[in-house]
Amino acid sequence: MSAEASVAAANFVTAARSFVGVPWRHLGRARTGLDCIGLVLLAAREAGVDLPDPAPYAREPQGTRLLEGILGHARRVAEAAPGDVLLFRLGLYGGHVGIASVHPAWGVPACLHAYAPRRQVVEQPMDDELRAALLGVFRLPALET
Repeated sequence: MSAEASVAAANFVTAARSFVGVPWRHLGRARTGLDCIGLVLLAAREAGVDLPDPAPYAREPQGTRLLEGILGHARRVAEAAPGDVLLFRLGLYGGHVGIASVHPAWGVPACLHAYAPRRQVVEQPMDDELRAALLGVFRLPALET
């Protein structure tokens, strides 16, 4: 990753962190409430990356169509680096996204995501449950220059 891409990725992670604590809300696209895709979209926008919004979509997706807009032009990579978009299984399908980070307090791989069970945006270490649900890691084109 070039120095320019590293800065862009760091800006994306910093922007995502600014949403920690924001309440979870299906189809949310504001600091008053976000869902997982809303977090990726708004953090990317704050970092200067414009992504298409796949809304509206069902709360429980029936396939991965809702993610095609965000990940359609992203490149799948083998290992996550800060700023990569993580795709997780939701039931049978890929239906949850987060942003790879390194936890600021613990220095371990983590995920920034709007997490419905916790009802807010969190930065959570990549525990066994998250690793088991991980379907893929994607690098946005703007973070590869």
